[in-house]
Amino acid sequence: MTLREAFTSELMGSLKRLTLQLKSETTTAGGRRKSRAKGQSVEFSDFRNYVPGDSIKNIDWKSYGRLDKLFIKLFSEERQANVNIVIDTSGSLGFGEKGLYAKLLSACLCYMFMLNMDRVNIYALDGTPLTDLTSPNMIGRAVDYLENIEFSGEKSLLNSTKALNLRQGSCIFISDFFTDDNKTELFKLLAYKRQKLHAVTLLDKTEMTPEAGEDATLEDSENQKQMAVILDKNALKRYKDALDKHLADIANAAKKAQGRFYLAVTDTHVMKIIRELTAQS
Repeated sequence: MTLREAFTSELMGSLKRLTLQLKSETTTAGGRRKSRAKGQSVEFSDFRNYVPGDSIKNIDWKSYGRLDKLFIKLFSEERQANVNIVIDTSGSLGFGEKGLYAKLLSACLCYMFMLNMDRVNIYALDGTPLTDLTSPNMIGRAVDYLENIEFSGEKSLLNSTKALNLRQGSCIFISDFFTDDNKTELFKLLAYKRQKLHAVTLLDKTEMTPEAGEDATLEDSENQKQMAVILDKNALKRYKDALDKHLADIANAAKKAQGRFYLAVTDTHVMKIIRELTAQS
């Protein structure tokens, strides 16, 4: 299945309904996120003394009538948020259904945040980014970009992330994090780059629950190294313990960086992950 086949009109409709629901639940959704700066939105924020040159239309005449002094009304400025979607393009992301799922999740997030009037930037590691997506009408460009992503080879997530010119905002980092990089250092780097981290750990359903069998040959999809194993109960237990530790390490590293951890498995409907992410964005 291709991304265009998976990214259906029904799915887009669900994203539209979720966006409307989020906007009805909060006054800070989408491109209407509040800033500490003061501007000209409709929501009152504060007063300050009038100074020559201020527009008289912002004078609070009721205060003048009570206090015989001129005050200027200040309003919370509404700013467009930056959402940076970073996709690990290592070979391991091409295993099973992970590649398609990563692309579909990215397309859904991109479309929903653009509906929310945010600015979306997509970064395929070690590739040319697609930036400044601001309108739902640009979703075709995003899908074309995502369709062309290939997953291959070994990559250092830390070194690749150092090279990214990320704008301050939210960073949704999609990876299985099967790398020798120190996750704590990676997430500290993102915090240094002024990112609100959402670490999405993507696993194929067979990686979560491998089936027992007589024997098998495991192949590293990034360096093609092979190892013969017997998938008995003891081997499966060791695998489960190692996987649990891997996930716990990612979650702990994200927490240290004041970020969030999410586990996405390819047999989970993408809207479930979208809801979890948007609840914390």
